[in-house]
Amino acid sequence: MKRYAFLLSALSLAALPSLAQVAVSVPAFHASAAEAQQSFRFVADGPKGPGWTRPDEIARVYFPEPLPAFFTRTLELDAPIPDGGSLEWIFTGPHAGFTVTLTPTTVRLNERYYNSVALSDGGTYPSKTIAEESRAYTGAARSLRVVVDSHLSVNVQLNGETILTAHLVFDLTRHQLMYRAPRTHHDVVTGHLLKPEIAQATLTVHPEEHRQTMLGFGGSPSVPAYAGLSAAGKRQYWEMMKRYNLLLDREYPMGTELKRDLSNIDTLADATPHYYGDNFPNGEVSDFDYSKHALALGGEVIYEMWALPTWAIVPWKPAPGQPEVMDAWNRYVREAADPDVYAKIVVGYCKALKAHTGAAPAIVGVQNEVEQPPEIFAKMTTTLRRELDAAGFTSTQIHMADAPYVSMAIGRVNDLKRDAAAWKATDYVTAHQYDYQGFLANPDLYDARLKKLHDASPDKAFLATEICLNDGNAQEPSYRLAFQVGQLYHKDLVELDAEALMYCWLLLDVEQPTFGGSRSLLVPDRTHGDVPVASSFQLRVMGAFSRHVRKGMKRVDVATGDADVMATAFVGADHAATLVVMNRSTKPTTLHLDWAQAPVFRTLERTSTYADNQVETITSLERLVIAPGEILTLTTEAVQ
Repeated sequence: MKRYAFLLSALSLAALPSLAQVAVSVPAFHASAAEAQQSFRFVADGPKGPGWTRPDEIARVYFPEPLPAFFTRTLELDAPIPDGGSLEWIFTGPHAGFTVTLTPTTVRLNERYYNSVALSDGGTYPSKTIAEESRAYTGAARSLRVVVDSHLSVNVQLNGETILTAHLVFDLTRHQLMYRAPRTHHDVVTGHLLKPEIAQATLTVHPEEHRQTMLGFGGSPSVPAYAGLSAAGKRQYWEMMKRYNLLLDREYPMGTELKRDLSNIDTLADATPHYYGDNFPNGEVSDFDYSKHALALGGEVIYEMWALPTWAIVPWKPAPGQPEVMDAWNRYVREAADPDVYAKIVVGYCKALKAHTGAAPAIVGVQNEVEQPPEIFAKMTTTLRRELDAAGFTSTQIHMADAPYVSMAIGRVNDLKRDAAAWKATDYVTAHQYDYQGFLANPDLYDARLKKLHDASPDKAFLATEICLNDGNAQEPSYRLAFQVGQLYHKDLVELDAEALMYCWLLLDVEQPTFGGSRSLLVPDRTHGDVPVASSFQLRVMGAFSRHVRKGMKRVDVATGDADVMATAFVGADHAATLVVMNRSTKPTTLHLDWAQAPVFRTLERTSTYADNQVETITSLERLVIAPGEILTLTTEAVQ
């Protein structure tokens, strides 16, 4: 996939050096009405701080609270920092941290990683600074505020005015204060940390406004990775698939190595390898036993070929006077599928799957991320429909050819609509959404692209067939990045009426953990007996949606009155219901539910940096608080 640089919501670090030369005048200080959470006091010439390794350091102040994924924290000083002194506000997380340093004339921001000996600079503790910016200021700085928000940024404010903004993708969990000054000075620095402001939001549900009917959740397994699990690992894998309701088996079937008689369609040794960095190959091949497990749990099989074998393609070039066709990598298309041969392969797979499992695929896709001339895509669609019907697979539906980006999918929809028969034969519009990575720092800018796709195909249902992060800049295993992917789930459900959400890989064999953490929900743990484990926070964020939104549920409208509180609601048979709420603000928010004849919610699940779909019994919906960056899932299902 094409790599994207994140779009920043404010100034990038690259833009800041010139600003560092210009002193900004901070506004006058006005004390906040907020209550103090914790006070602090530093005395430069007071008793030395106790503790080992710091024999003559002023004692630090530690704030015991666990930091949420997004937050606003404010310090108020009783007087400006004395000359010669500096206050360091240190924020730390499992992989990295940053420090904000305030002096009487400057404020500095330093981001650093410390999670590998490869980052060692020869000191006692491995650490490497990845960004450091400063800004001079004039005036009396009495308020120091740090805002870590859902725009993947950190903002530093003095007396309420933003002074520094930087890109930030890693998680923070704790913070502390340190004061530096000559021990011969009688500096006294006092102040307090303010309590965070609590917001209010009302969720108004309109149960009569039915939208899409859900098909489910899932993704693609790497069959070689699955084969490498131990027997216990395979049992655990299917327990996890059931627990997370990831039962849509999106096939990455045999492609270029497929034999003409289809005899090796599920031969592991012939899997077309995917080479990802220094990881072990993860290949294209079917596994009928795997599909049988998914079907037995109530799932469905979705089959879509990628590159075709050489015997299923023919040379192609545009007719005189017709435009060239370019693929996503800006290469000229010089080959095309033979629609008749292609359709026979797909029907052959359907017959084989039915013979092995008793069921045909619920859906077959036209082709995955391969560019065909528009007339070929149309012919593949109509030929496939004809051959499926002729073979008795009349209930197997067809989704359009998957494009890697929504921007390309819009073009494919418009091309396909020019052929009335092909558009009629298409049951689902689909897309991969790798272009979303260009909007990670401001996901709402992606809405216009989603709306354009929806408006182009209002008469077709949508399937989100492949979601993940593959940009190297996004391969940080942070909850904050996983939450951004969760925002895409919400947008797909609400703005595209998606009937299914599928992650790229369900299981991937990896050596490089950051890659596995962004591309796959699970990876094998060879240190505990070849069993599957969550690769990162991506599994819990997907689970916040997938675990209790069942096949056949209908989405209903929810209004929140707050753009930073995002909610989706679903209703099913027998008064079943599920409500998923995301808080992308930096404020804890008290939720009020306005739902006429509301269902009886029995279970609450919390998803955050600290909560892995943590289950609680609901005793009351009064004063239900959602933390910044938290996802709450309310369901009528009993605690399990």
